[in-house]
Amino acid sequence: MEKLSFIIIDDSELDCFIARKFIEHTNRNLTVSTYQNARLVIEQMRKSDLKREIPLTIILLDLRMPVMNGFQFVDDFEKLPIDIKKNYLIYILSSTRNTNDIKRILTCATVHGMIEKPLTREKIIKLIADIKDGAGN
Repeated sequence: MEKLSFIIIDDSELDCFIARKFIEHTNRNLTVSTYQNARLVIEQMRKSDLKREIPLTIILLDLRMPVMNGFQFVDDFEKLPIDIKKNYLIYILSSTRNTNDIKRILTCATVHGMIEKPLTREKIIKLIADIKDGAGN
């Protein structure tokens, strides 16, 4: 299994902090970046150097955020070149109970699944195991 990294995108500073701590305590070798503005992540991706290898990155994305919500992020992500998209696996990390939102986001080709908040160590362990087993692709 290649090296993994995580990007957490959530407008809640507390949720970002908690997610970072769970991931770091699960595996100290994982790189974790947090963002409260999804637009910054998309802008960085657009500027990516396609020749530079980056580790497979799991994006934990909140749906309901100001500035750019999870739906808008996924829409913009899906327009990126395949050479950028192949490095990322998007998982929705949300507390939404809105079944229409859940169905809508899970129909997106680049969304690999959903994790219900609150994030726990067990959910991180299962996610990493699923990705190692190839279920994330």
